[in-house]
Amino acid sequence: MQDNRWLSVQVVASPEVWDAVATVLIEHGCTGVELREAPPRVVGYLPEAQAERLKPLQERLNTFPQFGLPAILGFQVEPVLAQEWQHAWRRYFRSRRYGTRLRVQPSWSQRKPQPDEMTIVLDPGMAFGTGNHPTTALCLELLDAWMQPGWRVADIGTGTGILAIAAAKLGASEVVAVENDPLAVLVAQGNIQRNDVAHQVRLVEGDSWYVLQGQFDMVMCNILSGFLIQTAPLVPRFIRAGGLYLVSGFIGRNAHEVRRALEGVGLKQEEVRKRRTWVAAVFRRP
Repeated sequence: MQDNRWLSVQVVASPEVWDAVATVLIEHGCTGVELREAPPRVVGYLPEAQAERLKPLQERLNTFPQFGLPAILGFQVEPVLAQEWQHAWRRYFRSRRYGTRLRVQPSWSQRKPQPDEMTIVLDPGMAFGTGNHPTTALCLELLDAWMQPGWRVADIGTGTGILAIAAAKLGASEVVAVENDPLAVLVAQGNIQRNDVAHQVRLVEGDSWYVLQGQFDMVMCNILSGFLIQTAPLVPRFIRAGGLYLVSGFIGRNAHEVRRALEGVGLKQEEVRKRRTWVAAVFRRP
């Protein structure tokens, strides 16, 4: 990763508007968006060369009360080097087990896996997804519980590649991992090779559902509620009859709208899990 100068854009806000804050950050050019709970804030990273985007970004955030949303509580911008960002992960990324079989640990960990564990080794770099966040943890647990060997799987917004790699470790015959952030693509490619699953996982740089071909036994999408609702009409055509759609990235307040959108296109909710304010669910195409 190049040692370029970036800006850390930190927005302090209540969790109920994290979806909206993250959407605004992404729309204004931020990448590697993180959701942090202590104190509650959303952090995005913007190339310093694009600093002119900061003013319209903050102006957009300040309009939240006009739409009935809580006002943001703070806005702070700090310079950061790419290397500093990568090193920051080491302070809180630790080896952890998810579900009955999956363990996620950083590339610098010396821990040896147990015989019954499938270990995913990650270097997060400048991308989201280590398992530490509740949405990723919930997706790993549901993936472990529902996926069957031999399935064809898609992962929309793969980030670090963590869910795509997990699906491969659990026996998927093919995984198509889609990501539109060039920085995340580089990180995911490295992690796919690091875990020796390149023969199963095909990484595609492109725009979400629009680059998929054929049907899948399971599609995973850990993004924001607005994205899940907006793209709901696209879902059924890419999931085989009886196939599953695993979703997360939203809080309880938005869970009803996500469910209504997906049931509105013919999917049936099979399981829902919650952790703190976050939700993940499995839907089936009948």
